[in-house]
Amino acid sequence: MDRTEKQSLTGRLLAHVDNGTTDYADGLLRVPFSAFNDPGLFRDEVEVVRRRPHIVAHVGELPNPGDFLTTELIGTPLLVVRQNDGAVRAFSNVCRHRGARVEFEPAGCRRIFTCPYHNWAYGRDGSLRAMPHAEDFPGLDKGEFGLVEFPCEVRHGLVWVIPTAGESLDLAAVLGPKHDRELEQTGIGGSWQHRVQTFDLDMNWKIVVDGVQDSYHLCQLHTTTVCPLLHGNIYTLDPHGRSWRLVVARKTLERIRGKDPDEVDVRDYTLANYTVYPGTMLVTEPNHFEIWTITPHPEDPGRSRTTIRLLAPQEPENDRRRRFYDKNWDLLMQTLLDEDWHVAGTISGNIDRGGVGELVYGRNEAPGRLFHTLLAEDVAALRASAAQDGATASAASAEAVSAEAVR
Repeated sequence: MDRTEKQSLTGRLLAHVDNGTTDYADGLLRVPFSAFNDPGLFRDEVEVVRRRPHIVAHVGELPNPGDFLTTELIGTPLLVVRQNDGAVRAFSNVCRHRGARVEFEPAGCRRIFTCPYHNWAYGRDGSLRAMPHAEDFPGLDKGEFGLVEFPCEVRHGLVWVIPTAGESLDLAAVLGPKHDRELEQTGIGGSWQHRVQTFDLDMNWKIVVDGVQDSYHLCQLHTTTVCPLLHGNIYTLDPHGRSWRLVVARKTLERIRGKDPDEVDVRDYTLANYTVYPGTMLVTEPNHFEIWTITPHPEDPGRSRTTIRLLAPQEPENDRRRRFYDKNWDLLMQTLLDEDWHVAGTISGNIDRGGVGELVYGRNEAPGRLFHTLLAEDVAALRASAAQDGATASAASAEAVSAEAVR
């Protein structure tokens, strides 16, 4: 973060602390409560989310050529493999012969991946290398029957995947040059993964995203856990396309009032959340990083999946340092399980039975408003494209019928 940006961010946050203000949206946002369980809307949202990048691994999980992991991303089975040249590639964990899963182990190291059903074998690069009784498949070009590949990129020490073949992936462009540079300067690219856990939740994915974007509740819900550390309802919001930086002031921010930005770093007195729409958050804190990946269930609007990673700037050098990061993890779990998700978990049941028709997001809830607005725009664009495709197909069909009638 350059000197000018440090000065600007410090000034904005201190002004909010002094005035009891925050960055505001232009007005209220009203969201139908049914938006959290409407089946048709949910199907379209899943399609939108499938076209965006998500984090599936930390590079520390794939240190050597041939190292792999298997996972699911919005229902899509993935095989993620470190290549001989050091790159990381992501494939559909589905055999091109009869559709069985190719790799069943959660992680390991292999030169060849062999489907156990009929022993079709694939290289680390996904290419089809061998098939028993190849003579029984006349005319089949092995070069066209490699594993389906998905867009994959390693950036800031994290492995990103779009679970839709053919999409383009450029994380630097998604983040924008300023925020991408700021993340690089934090040192997250050389971080050590201390803890990772995946939670399958009985709540709509947007409920989970809302919670991570919301500073309004910090001193209302988290009175003894988070509020002593962070200012509630005080933040700055800086969007870039479909990503944004949300910075929340820590209670220690006062210490840098009037200090030269070359002598202190405002990042040591804030919590910064770099969000990659729709549900990925890279959270930088003074002593560690948190990585959130929030995705919808592929079929059920009342369920979702969240993976959380706690990263240390470097591998802890002793047990005392490891216990320090364990305490950070324990505090995070306490706030999530006993407070955030305990309360948010009631929302799903209230949709059908609470008698409330719509939810309202205040001007002080600008990050949530931004998220819901972008998602609504993308769903509308998806539906418009589908309607156009349908109209084109209908016109082509009518033309074909007319041509047949003329003959």
